[in-house]
Amino acid sequence: MVIKNLKTNEYFEVEGEAYLELFDQNITVYIEQESDIEYAELCITYLNTLSDGLIDDICNASIRYCNEFLDDIGEDIIEFNKPTDVLPYITPNTICIPKPKNKTEPVIDLELNCEWEEEHGMEWIIRNGVVMYVGPYNGINPYGHCDIGEEWNYT
Repeated sequence: MVIKNLKTNEYFEVEGEAYLELFDQNITVYIEQESDIEYAELCITYLNTLSDGLIDDICNASIRYCNEFLDDIGEDIIEFNKPTDVLPYITPNTICIPKPKNKTEPVIDLELNCEWEEEHGMEWIIRNGVVMYVGPYNGINPYGHCDIGEEWNYT
């Protein structure tokens, strides 16, 4: 099993923990009531097998978020040699597994902490093999519009 230590929380969601290869650590997994373990495992497996190109897309968007935020608060921006150099500045917090619209299509909705924005953190949403949202954590519906084109979405 990909997800370990399963239990039901006070909101009647199933929660557990899963290992994320990209960050070499375990994170909390929340599975919405209308979802199931099988779909959650599909999503975690997908996250652990993202292509290098998709990882670069996520990291480049994270760098844009980082440096615009730092510039906005008058701090020096950070120079990164390659996109994945941003990852040490990011710590995954939780992944939320939504009710699937299609049980064969994994969706990633990941909440992360980041060193540059401690108050709002960061959210990544990946759907259909496309980075849909990278920006401050807003609890965005991973099946919705994902604020595409908005200034706070750095995709």
